[in-house]
Amino acid sequence: MSFFKKLFGGEETQSIDSVAAETAAGKKSSSAIKFGRYTDCNKTKEQVKYWNESLDKFKAKAYVDSFEAFLFYLRDTQTDNVRVNRNGDVVSFEIIQGSKVIRGTADKDKFAAEANLVTMESVSLPVMRKLMSLNYGLKYSKFALKDNVLCMKFSSHALDASPNKLYDALKELAKKADQQDDLLIAEFSSLKEIDTEEIIPLDEGLQEVRYNYMLQLVRDTEAEIAKLDADQMSGGIAFLLLNLSYTIDFLILPQGNLTDSLEKIQHMFFAKDDLSTKEKNKRIVEEFDKIMAWPKEEVLEGLYDIKATFAIARPESHKYVMDFFFKEREKVGWYRDNGYPKIVESIYSYMITYAFFNMGMIYPMSDLLNLCIHLINPDYYKSFGSKAQFLKADGSLNNSEITKEVNRIIANAKKDYPYIGLNTSGLRFNSVSSFIDSMIVEMDKLNLRKN
Repeated sequence: MSFFKKLFGGEETQSIDSVAAETAAGKKSSSAIKFGRYTDCNKTKEQVKYWNESLDKFKAKAYVDSFEAFLFYLRDTQTDNVRVNRNGDVVSFEIIQGSKVIRGTADKDKFAAEANLVTMESVSLPVMRKLMSLNYGLKYSKFALKDNVLCMKFSSHALDASPNKLYDALKELAKKADQQDDLLIAEFSSLKEIDTEEIIPLDEGLQEVRYNYMLQLVRDTEAEIAKLDADQMSGGIAFLLLNLSYTIDFLILPQGNLTDSLEKIQHMFFAKDDLSTKEKNKRIVEEFDKIMAWPKEEVLEGLYDIKATFAIARPESHKYVMDFFFKEREKVGWYRDNGYPKIVESIYSYMITYAFFNMGMIYPMSDLLNLCIHLINPDYYKSFGSKAQFLKADGSLNNSEITKEVNRIIANAKKDYPYIGLNTSGLRFNSVSSFIDSMIVEMDKLNLRKN
């Protein structure tokens, strides 16, 4: 049986000035619980200084100094994602990306890095063919066999190893290594994992929360799909399924095989082919059935926390993100006017979670959008420790608390964006969908100039 069939105000507010004072005093935002994958577009002033230093040193042919500064540019001091050690004219380093560690050395002649993926006790022709095919898609790095360890390598002569090249090359190596170790083990039973010490295990209780909420998301989606005509409402069903896919990625944060399956679902919908939306919906449902047929233990294996150095999504400008929102926002009207509130909410949720997955966003934007997802999934955020009271006992929005939160986010951003401001009087609180719609309108007006 298909898994889908089985499961399937005028209240007192807080001024921006008082919020700024609280922020300066070190008080945390009440919705400090955040989800979504790592983004590397919020570099500190210190990191930017190292980037510029790396460029200057490379131009001056001081290669070792340039490499060291570049690695410090990558390092997030709060997460310890990059470790650098210099001994004379040799720099050694470790870069953490998910379940993998990229290790390397650099000197005046060469920059080299590699990541161990899996062990292979005896040579397997199917595995080697797989790696050869994967190598064709790589620009800077390559898969290799070192003793009985399958690894990925990158190297460059120092004079060719500019900071821009190093960034692109290490990003390719790190992201592909983190992705392929799980996929190779899933495909070939003879391979064994290696170098997984940097994985951050989740508390068993939080693993269960993530797993059970994924099931709930599927049940809720199935319930809505069951109400709809597959032909006449194929567009609405597509939004429900896309939202399901991107929301699972944003809130559940799966690693390895489940991430790969979700990306496959997304590619299926956006593929340029001759399939109708109805046919794509049917295939996507079948893919979700396959995922939900996995043993629970297999799903739980992919639920853990990680450190990261490189983001999946590339950084995008404020205008690029807002143009996407306004384009998708145009698709809400018919469903709103014809009485499909769940589809309306799903479209807004899809817009935001799609943006998180595909667009690197600066933190004022990501924090405001995280608040929107919080309003759609309040119980889930509460399970992870949120004390926010954004909903009243009757389920309506608590505009006072939400406004305070928005003001906290804006106040916190003023240290980097001194001209930022958001008109909270323009926000609408009659429903979550209305609030998100009004938030999009107000976010479009943000002044994100730094000087």
